[in-house]
Amino acid sequence: MIEMIVATADFPTSSFEAVVSASAAKTDGDILFNVRVEGHADVQRVAAIASKSVQAATLLLLDRSGTSIEVCDVPAESYPVLGSVLLWANQPLSSQAASGGSIEVHSLLDTVSRRQDR
Repeated sequence: MIEMIVATADFPTSSFEAVVSASAAKTDGDILFNVRVEGHADVQRVAAIASKSVQAATLLLLDRSGTSIEVCDVPAESYPVLGSVLLWANQPLSSQAASGGSIEVHSLLDTVSRRQDR
């Protein structure tokens, strides 16, 4: 369902944040985080939405050029990494910078990427 919402969104006229918010609202999901990705070749932002109706999470990935959004399901085996990113993202910005959570973000992106390559 999130894929359809993203596909029909008026993006990039609407911001990435607006698409994430609309996706969560229309699926009755919760936004877990929406963070900038430092040093990744393909992705500049990643947001995660948790479903309230089923135990599932979805990532929305804003490409490096800011022109497209990719939707990826988070595999259950990646939930611990998703949890680590969530904990990092909910810290004050000064703590985020000090703890260097980009390692967890990159790990999550790598897991999703490997799954899509199968």
